[in-house]
Amino acid sequence: MVNILTKKILVLGGGTGGYMAARKLAETARKQKLDIEVTMLTDSPWHEFQPLFADVAFNTATPEETRAPVENIGRKFGPRVVVEKAVRIDAANRVVETEKGNKYSYDYLVVSLGVKYGWKAYPGLAENGVHNYTLEGAVEMAKELARFRGGRIVILVPETPHRCGMYPYEAATQLAETMKNRGINAEIVLMTKDAKPLAPLGPDISRVWKEKMDELGIEMIQHNGLQEVDGQRQLVRAGNVEEKYDLLIKIPPSRLPDVLADSEGFQLKGDPRWAPARGKDFRHPSYDDVFMVGEHSMPAVGLPTAGIPVHFAAEYAAEQIISEVTGGYPVAGYVKTMTCVGYFGTSGFAGTCEIGYDESTGRRKFVCYTVSTSPIIRLMKEAFYKSWIAALK
Repeated sequence: MVNILTKKILVLGGGTGGYMAARKLAETARKQKLDIEVTMLTDSPWHEFQPLFADVAFNTATPEETRAPVENIGRKFGPRVVVEKAVRIDAANRVVETEKGNKYSYDYLVVSLGVKYGWKAYPGLAENGVHNYTLEGAVEMAKELARFRGGRIVILVPETPHRCGMYPYEAATQLAETMKNRGINAEIVLMTKDAKPLAPLGPDISRVWKEKMDELGIEMIQHNGLQEVDGQRQLVRAGNVEEKYDLLIKIPPSRLPDVLADSEGFQLKGDPRWAPARGKDFRHPSYDDVFMVGEHSMPAVGLPTAGIPVHFAAEYAAEQIISEVTGGYPVAGYVKTMTCVGYFGTSGFAGTCEIGYDESTGRRKFVCYTVSTSPIIRLMKEAFYKSWIAALK
């Protein structure tokens, strides 16, 4: 029986952010003997490390290496894990409702639900092309790449920002070197709204990636807005350009998860693809007891839509909750630097971003630069990714 004074902390989402927040909260509660109850509410029986889906598509990982039963988070680290789909957040009354009709009350709510894929945002996008943004999609993409015997591969980025901004460039460079090593004549084309590679990360990182793409003969085409994908003619049509393809690899537009879209106050004014958050502490602008740490809120605070900012935001949210519950637990604040690693053709890339906070805008700001390009970084990335799931088995 839970004491009426027990603080109830509800974590929405079983991905990276939800896992990190629930784990830190539950482990700290156990070590410090805190009177808190941590519940993770997720709609999937699996905890998936989604960056590994790209490795499945390129046949460097198996589907089994990408996921573990979500209940293992509870068994290993202590939070209560409930597999139910949340359908509405009533933040004014501190209640989350589920598809089964259950209601979960909370003292603190941590929201980390990723993004919804808006495949139907453009005519023909859902029906044509392959992707690796779901495990099923990654398996199908691996089959298509194995069958490919030559021609034009178009990697289509309909919108920015999108989940994992580095991925299209990783995919392009890997494809160029993979096809060359297989003796297949392939043209690699990247269609995006960006004028330069990874432009939001700054000129140094952009320069390094442009040099790599030029070295591999990858063509980068800037479009001014996708209009449609014509599967019958195998054609991508944008406002300023049309591109034929033999194989289309598509990046999903990001949309707000349904539970946020259907809950009052959880849509960002001016851009309903995203959810609101305060840049200083990742709290909801209207509710101090709600922390918005998923990819759905990173653009609102000025950070990239990627796992690393989410990881640190979730830990920071957990530390703030613990501090308030204990009345003095020290909180270091959000990280001042973060390092990202990526596949750089058959090699690896590492970059570091220095993170600050702009009081005048209420948003995070960052300056990024290249640390190194080396095959050892590729091995480090593969090892980290696979160990994430291995630790939950």
